[in-house]
Amino acid sequence: MKNSRLCEPNCPYFKCGQKAMYIKRGQKQGEKIIYCNWIGDLCIGAKCKYAFCEKRVLLPDGSCGLEEKPKKVRSIEEEALKEEITLKSAQTMLKKKGMQFLE
Repeated sequence: MKNSRLCEPNCPYFKCGQKAMYIKRGQKQGEKIIYCNWIGDLCIGAKCKYAFCEKRVLLPDGSCGLEEKPKKVRSIEEEALKEEITLKSAQTMLKKKGMQFLE
């Protein structure tokens, strides 16, 4: 996933498995700086081996799985073809069992 954003420690679902993460106020109003007690420096986020997501969507490459993925939109013709195939298989199955298909 090339264009996906990395999981960041300021995400509300980001957690530290060692409970070493703490938030410190920054110089600016409302600024939050996330620190790690283990290393005594800034939290490295998804690169850390103890990082996990409460929603269980942290991907192995460190990207966020909550990011919206492009959805495949099928045309009405594709949907009709899919339904037709399903209907034919149902008819075949009923015929094998000795039953009739009523529309």
